Amino acid sequence: MRRSGRGTALAVDGSVSPSGSAARSTRWPHRAIGVLGALLAASALCWWSLDGVDWTTLSEAARRSSPVLVALAVAGYTVAFCALDTAAFTLVYRGHLVADVPVRHVAAVVCGKQLLAVVFSPLTKVVATLYFHRRWRVPVLRTLGATEVLTVADTIVLVALLVGGALFVDGMPAGTLVLGSSLAVLPALLLLWAWLPAARGLLPRLRRTAFLSVLVRTSPAQMSAQLGLRFGVVVAMGVSWWLLLLSNDVALDLGRLLQFCSVFVVVTQLPISVAGYGGPQGACVLLFADVWELMSRVDAVALSLLWSTAYLVSRLVVGSLFAVPLLNLLREDRGAHETRSGSAEPEQASTA
Repeated sequence: MRRSGRGTALAVDGSVSPSGSAARSTRWPHRAIGVLGALLAASALCWWSLDGVDWTTLSEAARRSSPVLVALAVAGYTVAFCALDTAAFTLVYRGHLVADVPVRHVAAVVCGKQLLAVVFSPLTKVVATLYFHRRWRVPVLRTLGATEVLTVADTIVLVALLVGGALFVDGMPAGTLVLGSSLAVLPALLLLWAWLPAARGLLPRLRRTAFLSVLVRTSPAQMSAQLGLRFGVVVAMGVSWWLLLLSNDVALDLGRLLQFCSVFVVVTQLPISVAGYGGPQGACVLLFADVWELMSRVDAVALSLLWSTAYLVSRLVVGSLFAVPLLNLLREDRGAHETRSGSAEPEQASTA
């Protein structure tokens, strides 16, 4: 970002915006409010989950689960998540931002940002935008638009899980289908607007914006590949939880496993957890204990706490391993890559 005067900076879209500390001073209250809101939500969910639970009984329930199995199940999920996430981001970044971005760079961004995810997951979006802007001069909104392609894919997978779980599980609330249908509306409208030839004349200027142009140029085949990778993440999560439940003598059928994964995906994506605690406890107690009555409340809390702790440790390990490579990437400015600026944005001219 180039300086323009003392108090402003020329933004990537050509507009003038506050620079340095001025911009940060206008944004930090919103981020602080977000972190505080997540902390309050996580605390409320933990308090609700632990309400009436005896700590001695909770400790005994935690010891009944195999620590080795918990560690292996969560570590396996973490590795699968990082590998599939790296593959998904590599596809979208190479297809729409930088055709030859190294996979090792994408892996450093995806894995290194896990340290930020532990604190507050929305902060992770800053990492890729900073990397692509500093190294390749890709506009921030363009990088965010590429990231949102995966958000659309995640939403489609979530809707499929919600609908599939509601159809397979007897006695699930009728509101599940309503929720799934409502979540499907926005991505369905976006994809119809992006892909249907008849819609090409609708809001043409919006189609050329840096943020939405990436989605417009994402083909059905590219979206199908993303759906496969995002569904793979859910499969890895489901296998991990199925193994953990088996260690507690609970055999979860396919329908309930689908339903649990859909709820678990929602609570892990919403800002209602801090360091992985909060949302998982609420989901496990609600479904395993209160709704399905598959285990006692104390067993559900113990299992969820073991999961959150193991997942926290695994993310800290992965993030620490990639922290130095990521920092090195973020420190690099265009400099040595100035001569390659022509390939940095392969289809920029078509969206200008």
